[in-house]
Order: sequence, then structure tokens, then C-alpha cells
Amino acid sequence: MSALTLANGRSDVTKMSSREIATLTGKQHKDVLHDCRKMFEALNIQSADFSADYTDAKGRVYQEYLLDEDLTMTLITGYSIPLRHKVSKRWRELETGKALPAKSSSGLPEYRRARTLKMSVEAVHQLFDMMPNLSELSKQCAAANIINPVAGFEAIPLPKLEEHFYTAGQVGEMLGISAQKIGRISNANNLKTDQYGIYVMDKSAYSSKQVEAFRYNANGVEALRHLIHGADVA
Repeated sequence: MSALTLANGRSDVTKMSSREIATLTGKQHKDVLHDCRKMFEALNIQSADFSADYTDAKGRVYQEYLLDEDLTMTLITGYSIPLRHKVSKRWRELETGKALPAKSSSGLPEYRRARTLKMSVEAVHQLFDMMPNLSELSKQCAAANIINPVAGFEAIPLPKLEEHFYTAGQVGEMLGISAQKIGRISNANNLKTDQYGIYVMDKSAYSSKQVEAFRYNANGVEALRHLIHGADVA
């Protein structure tokens, strides 16, 4: 991370390089550069404003990007880029006192809300790290439920469900077997994929912790029906 002093006289502004982001996320730098360019295009901003050069150990010069906190958060959150940028920009305005938003539904004083919003965004990142299989739908729901009450506005809209999803227990009732057997059949036949359903957050049956749980769509139910009745998956 590098501290760069800007000409506006404000204190040093911390920026993170695309190389450091690649190291932290385990991605190849070329892929992070590609993600940065997609982000700049979606936000309608000039990539040249954030471009810099670095020299490797052999003296070769390569490109990197230097991102401020807003753009860094936007890049790594993994959702709709304009929406995530809206959240991070809002946090910046609150923290610096540039904005006095409408009263939050959380009831938090303004001077505390900025910090709480930042912590909420960080909590979302940590949650997704712990649950890497969550579907994009589930991630957006979780982020909206965590961030919107603190932000005081609908920064992340709740997605509309376009199909119905069933628990293993519900599928078991339809097919006359236990939820445990549904799970075993699904695992044995690799049915826990996007084609047959989604991973969601759910309360553990054995504790108060949140865990990943698979929900079956109509294709998943039909595939299980074929397997249980001795036919191949359609």
C-alpha cells in the first residue's frame, strides 16, 4: 500500500496497487488489470487517471493501477459495480463530513454511522470469504440485509426471485425419502451446481451459526426424481 500526497492540501491519501490486490486475492495480476478496466468502463471513468508503471527485478517496465479505497472496495466486492461503488462512495462522504444524509433507519448518530457502514462492508467481505459457494443471488440478499439498514437507503436492492427453490426436506417430502438421502444422492451425482439450484445462507441444524445450504430448483427436483426412480439425469 502506498501513501500519496495530493495537491489539494489534504492529508496523505492511501492507495492500493493492482499488484497488491492480486497478491491478496491470489489472482494473476493480468486478471486484476482486466477487472480494473471493466470497472473503469462501468463507472465511465478514465483508466489513465489511475495508471502507473513499475519495474520488475529484471528492469522490465509494466503497467499497474493505483486505486483509492472507494475503487478498491468496488473492485473486490464482486457485485454490480455501480451499486457497490455507490456504497463505498457514500461511506467516504459520511466519514469526511461532506454529506449529511437523511436519518438512518438504524437510529445511529451520523458520526458513528460512517464507521459502522465501513465495518458492515468489511463484514460482508468476511462472510463471503467464509462461504465461497454462495450464489450471486444469495450474496446480494445478504449484502442488502447487512448494509442497507446502516446506510439509511437502499444502496443494494433486494433481488427478485424468478424461480422457486426447495430445501432438501421439501424435495424429500415430494419424493418420499428423507432429506439426508436427498443430500447423499445429490453429492454422489454432483447435482449441487448452478444447473440444479443455488447455495444460500441458512441456520445450522446443530448450532446458531449460519452455514451454506443448497436449495434445489425445478431442474434439481426433476433430476433427483429420475435418479430415485432408476433413470438417468435428464
